[in-house]
Amino acid sequence: MTREDPSPAGAPGPPAGGSPEAGGSPEAGDSTEARRAPEAGGSEESRSVRKAGFAALVFSHAVNDSSSAFFAPLAPLIAGELGLSLTALGLIMTIRSFAGSLPQTLFGWLIDRRPSRWWLLSTPIVVGVSRTIIGFATGFWSLTLMLSAGALGGACYHPAAAVMARDVSAGHRGLVMSVYVASGRLGHAAGPIVALSLVSFLGLKGLSIAMGLYALSAAALWRYAPEPSHATANEAPVFQAPAAVSKTNEPEAAAAPTAAPLVPGSWRAMVILYITTIFRNMVMINLYGFLPLYFAAKGETIWEGGGALTLFLIAGASGGVVGGWLSDRFGRKRVIVLSAAAVFPLLLLFLGTGGLLQLGLIIPLGVFTHSAMGVRMAYAQELMPGRPALAAGIMQGGNWFISGATLAATGAIGESHGLEFALSLFAAVAALEFVVTLALPKDG
Repeated sequence: MTREDPSPAGAPGPPAGGSPEAGGSPEAGDSTEARRAPEAGGSEESRSVRKAGFAALVFSHAVNDSSSAFFAPLAPLIAGELGLSLTALGLIMTIRSFAGSLPQTLFGWLIDRRPSRWWLLSTPIVVGVSRTIIGFATGFWSLTLMLSAGALGGACYHPAAAVMARDVSAGHRGLVMSVYVASGRLGHAAGPIVALSLVSFLGLKGLSIAMGLYALSAAALWRYAPEPSHATANEAPVFQAPAAVSKTNEPEAAAAPTAAPLVPGSWRAMVILYITTIFRNMVMINLYGFLPLYFAAKGETIWEGGGALTLFLIAGASGGVVGGWLSDRFGRKRVIVLSAAAVFPLLLLFLGTGGLLQLGLIIPLGVFTHSAMGVRMAYAQELMPGRPALAAGIMQGGNWFISGATLAATGAIGESHGLEFALSLFAAVAALEFVVTLALPKDG
């Protein structure tokens, strides 16, 4: 079933596309007019501004997430330099995950309460400095502090960036949000190559040169990022209780100035979506963290392990875009269910093979693991139309906090029983995710 933009022809569109009220804050004054989110379907100039803003966002997201993949491919080398065990590495990853996940919900709430470009503009340098100086770490705690500081900066970046993606989506939120997410996956995929290239030629401390990318990211956002829109209860959601819209498709709360936190009657859908996202993130975060270590344990080089992670993430980026495109046409639930159904057998097949076949299986595993990532974000924002940053913070933050808690356990199990066994346990998690996704309500 084809998904349509919920606003009727001629009716005011949602802030995601740039409604008349979308743009800077009423107090921002005329000086911010040029930075306000342009109207969807407006003049050629406004569309050009929107495209430039989205291009800057895509670039900044790729740069931001690239450094989140610096540590994993270098982990075997860093572990040798600092004398860290597999359990210690898992604990570092867990602490980093906590620092970058739970605060996202708080940042999302603050960004909705106090919309400002500065939430987005302040993060690139913080993230860039913290993540590129890990070569200067002298032990467990200094390394943990550097990685956690970078993760905290990322926790502020993501909900702010998700609101910007929403503001420039122009009625194609599923596709735009998936392209936004995919840009992060592509950046994440490039991260191992950037890190390994710099370290191979300049040593671990040479990784700090990558800080220049963050200066470019900050400059692009400063130039093109619009003032965030003010989400209101007037935004017509895709997932609605019958009472939420009148027979003429006019929002009943059109006169209400206060944003509605959640579409009436959709608490159950939000809880189910949240649970399934936790399960999926458990699979993803452990593959991100331990895939290079898994190949190192098999006797492969750090380049082979980093290359496998890059291939997994490139496949994931393409899967995310295709998943978003399909969800705009056939519904969010169908894409989420199909993605869940494919992951658990693919993970078992991947771990049960070797050689070229195993490398070949990384591609479909990456595609299906990530195909519903942006779709879940779009689904959550449609369930919480008046709180887009909070929805993004919940989907990107709180559940990663829970999922990240498994990293230390995976490291400990991998140390005692091998990483192949430890990672195979997440096939059962993926199977459980599939069962729970079936309870999601139909959409579209």
